[in-house]
This record gives sequence, structure tokens and C-alpha cells, in this order.
Amino acid sequence: MDATTERCGSCQGGGEIGTDYGPVPCHDCFGEGRQLASLERTEWRLRDIERNHRGGTHGCEADVQWLIHELRQSREALLEILSRGQDEAAGPPELSAAVQFAANRALGLYSVNDHKVE
Repeated sequence: MDATTERCGSCQGGGEIGTDYGPVPCHDCFGEGRQLASLERTEWRLRDIERNHRGGTHGCEADVQWLIHELRQSREALLEILSRGQDEAAGPPELSAAVQFAANRALGLYSVNDHKVE
């Protein structure tokens, strides 16, 4: 783990959490031992949900698959909007900044400072 990566607060960088039944992979970092980026953490969690809803035991597999597809499609669109807003400086800067801020708020890619820039 390099110096720029922060350790997971739940497992303290070990990737595992002790339980009554022995060590299990940390649910916050998925065994990585480091804090995951928003996109990475969301995708890993979606895969975990998909894996847990296979086999017809819950009765909601089709609904879960549809929701996951919709979420992935929406996040992909937001990522494209954010990228285009950063690439193209044309147009009113207030609109571009507002669109980028909204997309980033949903994606959680960049930290947002609480103070206003004037």
C-alpha cells in the first residue's frame, strides 16, 4: 500500500474482520485493506448484490438485475456528463459548473469543499 492510499478504518488495513466464526473479508473495503474510490466501491457492492441474488431463492432476482442495470446506466451517463463538462469550456461557466457539480455529487468522484469560491 503506497503512502497516498488511506487504510480502511474498519479493518485497519488488514482486509479482514474477526467474527465468532473466524476472519471474514472486510465489508467496507472488500478485503483490499484500503479505502476504495466511490466508483470502485459501488461497482464491487453491485457485484456482491448480484451474486447474492442468483439462483431463484429470493424471488426478486429479475427486479434486482433491472435495478442494477439502471444504476450502472445512470452512473455511466453521469460520468460522461462530468467528463464532457470538464473537457469543454464553451458555454456559460455557471451552467457548466452547475452540471459538473450535480454529476459529481451523484458520483462522488471528487471531494467538495464546504466554502464558497467567489
